[in-house]
Amino acid sequence: MGSSHRAPLPHSYLHHTLLHQIQHHPHKKTQSTQLAGKLEDIMSNPLLIAPLKKAETATVSCQQYVYTAPCEHHPSKGQTDYLVNDMFPKLKHDLSTIEFGIRIADFMPLAFKTVPVAGLVEKELQLLNDLRDLPNVIQLEDSFVNDNGDTVLVLPMLKKFDCDIVNKSLCSVRKTTRQILTGLAAVHARDIVHLDINPSNIMVTHSKDAVIIDFGLSAKVDRKSSKPQVPACGTVGYIAPEVLRPHSYEKYDPTLADLYSLGIVLGQMLEPYIPDCDLHYFGSKYLSVENTNQTVAYLKEFIAQEAFYPSVLVQAADLLRCMLEENPSDRRSAQDLLDTHPFLTMCPETSNTSTPLKLCDWLCRVQEIKYQKYLLEEQKGCEIYRYR
Repeated sequence: MGSSHRAPLPHSYLHHTLLHQIQHHPHKKTQSTQLAGKLEDIMSNPLLIAPLKKAETATVSCQQYVYTAPCEHHPSKGQTDYLVNDMFPKLKHDLSTIEFGIRIADFMPLAFKTVPVAGLVEKELQLLNDLRDLPNVIQLEDSFVNDNGDTVLVLPMLKKFDCDIVNKSLCSVRKTTRQILTGLAAVHARDIVHLDINPSNIMVTHSKDAVIIDFGLSAKVDRKSSKPQVPACGTVGYIAPEVLRPHSYEKYDPTLADLYSLGIVLGQMLEPYIPDCDLHYFGSKYLSVENTNQTVAYLKEFIAQEAFYPSVLVQAADLLRCMLEENPSDRRSAQDLLDTHPFLTMCPETSNTSTPLKLCDWLCRVQEIKYQKYLLEEQKGCEIYRYR
């Protein structure tokens, strides 16, 4: 981002300052003979005094004091409220281009999203207006048409979401999951389904709060319809089965597709904590419904062996199972999970575990638990097919 050094103040500002000194601090006139003489010259010059008196009530735009670096430019000729910084690389996607810069008035970091496809940008703009003031949802700051006639969405600049950072402790996983569910519950309450929940469409604010972004594929839905219709779209590896095969399931709430996608993201966050559930495949383009069904079966086994594991981890596994059910009718809504699921209603730090469950400690304990289970099965004379 360009330097925010101020340009030299205009002469009118300096004259106005001198006038203020004379009017409110008359004793300073005599402190320096040379300065007093110059001030008297100014006071006696009608060509200077007239604009000074007018300037007393005038407001000066902050744009006069902002230094524009060579790498900065306005996003369009008619749009001078913002500066785009070319030092930040453009993010180019199939349907949009994102540039980064600031709002001049308060130097707020911003992202400028240009969508050249008219129908798509109009739909996203309408959805963003419908989602104003919702928690944990990206908020539209402004929009304008650039010199090419394309609509530009002005959005706050956020940080990249990283599962490997979030999963350092289960309390962090819980906080992030709860915030995303809070955003989804608010979006679903307005009969909108996101349809593309994945790590790339989750961002983090400077206060480390999760925010849902990119409503380009979202759709308004009729949740009471006997045959809900949603477009078959999304990111491979995160798409709910009913989106790909809508006629394979009975009547269901179309917003539950977002819960399945969030379940894949939650599985990625929990992968180091829950052993032998094949969560390392989550997010892969090779992930299929059959894979997730097998994971659900493993999760049920894991939950049944709760005596071996901390209760908070069993609760996390159960939340993941709830989200990954193949039949959407077997999933629970975002608001229902927020209100009733124990993993979300109780922080891991206040659970029955004596210390917070952190990843660095848990990885060592996993091997101990697996070995204890192995010995127990061996004592029972069981033939062990899988070292779980």
